[in-house]
Amino acid sequence: MISIVIPTYNESGTIKTTLDKLYEIVSPDDEVIVVDGFSEDNTKEIVSSFPNVKLHISKRGRAKQMNLGAEMAKNEYILFLHADTLISANCLTLMKSQIISNGIRWGWFPIKLNSPKFIFRILETGSNIRTRFTGSPLGDQGIFIRIDLFNKVGGYPEIPIMEDIEFITKIKAISKGVEIKSPVKTSVRRFEKSGIIKTFVTMWVLRILYYLGTSPKTLASYYDHIR
Repeated sequence: MISIVIPTYNESGTIKTTLDKLYEIVSPDDEVIVVDGFSEDNTKEIVSSFPNVKLHISKRGRAKQMNLGAEMAKNEYILFLHADTLISANCLTLMKSQIISNGIRWGWFPIKLNSPKFIFRILETGSNIRTRFTGSPLGDQGIFIRIDLFNKVGGYPEIPIMEDIEFITKIKAISKGVEIKSPVKTSVRRFEKSGIIKTFVTMWVLRILYYLGTSPKTLASYYDHIR
């Protein structure tokens, strides 16, 4: 029923856990597709150890990799997951229920950050409130979409950064999304790598500059977390 697409680049530290968790909860009608951007570690070897995962190799670029995954998908709905985002059985059950009962065309999940620190409760709460208010989720919130709508907007724009924002803007012009009331668990590694405040401020400054018209190529030069 669902094709789960995961873009990877040097994800040997996360991808095994992600795939292990997925195969505890996916149904025989689901499929898992990993699109690797020529990783320089052993990501591909780890993915290849899962016989039911469909592994494809692509030029590096999250949007390009996700588009290839969507092209290879066999199911009517595609769920795009980051390699460090974990989804629960309850998430999938509620999503499928909404699809079957209400025919929703696209949606997302709230996030839960995988750290016990109180600052992350503040950040995740703020992020979830923002998303509910604007109806504009980001990529780490597990965006899912029906394939005909995905194709109608031309897939993800193949730009180095802000591809999720541009993608959602196009979708919202056609259809309103639905939040599934069960959180996905998202890694805090980018905050740990660069510092919580620095990462938070950098992300918001880049988004503001993007909305003001700064090109994604220019923005990418200020962000070291491109995968």
